[in-house]
Amino acid sequence: MRSILMLMLSITHTQSLSSCPASCVVCSDEAVICHKLSNIIAAPVTTKALMLTDGTIVSIDHHFLSIMSNITVLSFSHNTIATITYDAFWNLTVLHTLLLDHNLLSSQALGGSTFSWLQRLVILHLGNNALGEINGSWFQATGALRTLQLEGNRLTGLDAGTFASADLQGLETLDLSDNLIAYLGKDSFRGLPQLRSLDLSRNQLQSAPPEAFVYLSFLSNLNLELNKWSCTCELRDLASFLNKYTEAPQKVLFNGRKIVCVSADNPAVTTLLELTEANCVSPNHNITVMIKANASISTQRYTRDLALAAVFCFAGKYHNVCLLMPL
Repeated sequence: MRSILMLMLSITHTQSLSSCPASCVVCSDEAVICHKLSNIIAAPVTTKALMLTDGTIVSIDHHFLSIMSNITVLSFSHNTIATITYDAFWNLTVLHTLLLDHNLLSSQALGGSTFSWLQRLVILHLGNNALGEINGSWFQATGALRTLQLEGNRLTGLDAGTFASADLQGLETLDLSDNLIAYLGKDSFRGLPQLRSLDLSRNQLQSAPPEAFVYLSFLSNLNLELNKWSCTCELRDLASFLNKYTEAPQKVLFNGRKIVCVSADNPAVTTLLELTEANCVSPNHNITVMIKANASISTQRYTRDLALAAVFCFAGKYHNVCLLMPL
């Protein structure tokens, strides 16, 4: 029985090598690298790296993948993949790296079981797809994951529930750049205690609570540039945190001086790091003028003071002049 099985594997191996498409640049016992394919091809059982990129593959199922239990690197980058069956990766128990970037994957295309088979997965690339939200259930059995790339999607916000049900206790690198993120909750990264690198650049953030970062004790690389920062007093605490962050040893804030304010109350404040308690209010701040009349002030003097106040009010030199005239 064993000899028959070995013979079948040998035949499968020979067939897969002999039928290797012309667009494949590598077809060996351990690696298959092909471009511009429309379907997943059969590869030798001994394959450790399968890379089918720059093609028109539209879906992934377990038909060919299930027999390749030795694969450690699997790439389907730059295809048109829109669907992944729930059992597509079920027998890939030693997979280390999975690259699914530059496809057409929506949030609905992923489920709780999609990556649950990949308990040794360390690197997962889902960048440049059509993900509109992150569901923590996708990562319930991915405790070994260290790098998660989600850049270039359609994410609009992060809150306490984003990674709440995820098993990402060991995640070290998270890339969320080039999305549409306009909201960041203070507990957005609460489930990522080992996070060391966080990229939120090129999003739509106008503000962010410093609490979102302060409990990330291992965070050493942070990128917040090219957002829509509104440098009002509400961002004073964030600016204070970032200034202290840059002063700490082995802490990097990418292009800190380029975290530009799209708007600010004080025109002298052009970058977020320049915002302080002293300059967060516009120099032309509101002035309140109070004119108080009592019985000891003559009618003539009262009328004069009222006239002077009216001059200041309508001259436009001060804002919101308030006249308080108790009888």
